[in-house]
Order: sequence, then C-alpha cells, then structure tokens
Amino acid sequence: VEEILIKKLQEKFPTHKFIGEESSAAGVKTIFENDPTWIIDPIDGTTNFVHGFPFVAISIALAINKQVVIGVIYNPILDLLYSAVHGKGAFRNGRPIKSSGQTGK
Repeated sequence: VEEILIKKLQEKFPTHKFIGEESSAAGVKTIFENDPTWIIDPIDGTTNFVHGFPFVAISIALAINKQVVIGVIYNPILDLLYSAVHGKGAFRNGRPIKSSGQTGK
C-alpha cells in the first residue's frame, strides 16, 4: 500500500519527500526538513486488521515547513474517509464535521 501511495503522489508532486512506516522500518532514512513531506502509515491498526476487526486505517499527512497542513485517514473496511486541510476545516466522506468544543478539563 505504501509503495502505491508514494508512486501516485510522486507522479503529481515529484519534488516532495516521503516518510513511510514501512520504508522507515526497512532502513530508508528521510530527514524531516522544511520541504513538503508526505507522512504515510499504510495500515494503522495492523493487529486489528489481522484479527478481522474493522478498526484500521490508512493515514496520510502533508507537512510543509514541519507543519501538518493536510491530513487524510481512510478506513477501507467501513468506507470512511476523514480529511482536514489547515484553515479549511475537517470532513467525513466529504461532509463538514466539527469538534465538540470540549477540553480535557
């Protein structure tokens, strides 16, 4: 999954860098600098996936100047797509969502 995502993103953004869970585990080193960098976790919740629990996701983020500006989380089992763009809001399957406003107090 990670290879496919990186390949597709490289086609559209050839100058961007990539940090992936699988490639990092394989020893590929990427220095996290100010360059546009995609951060990819191809299967978040591997244990759940292996046991057939539907709580898994593909997580992707774009950081520019070390600040995350785009985040996307997709649960392929439940077909739920969450996305957020800095300054534009957050969405579930394309529909706006908002936080409850509660704090940790």
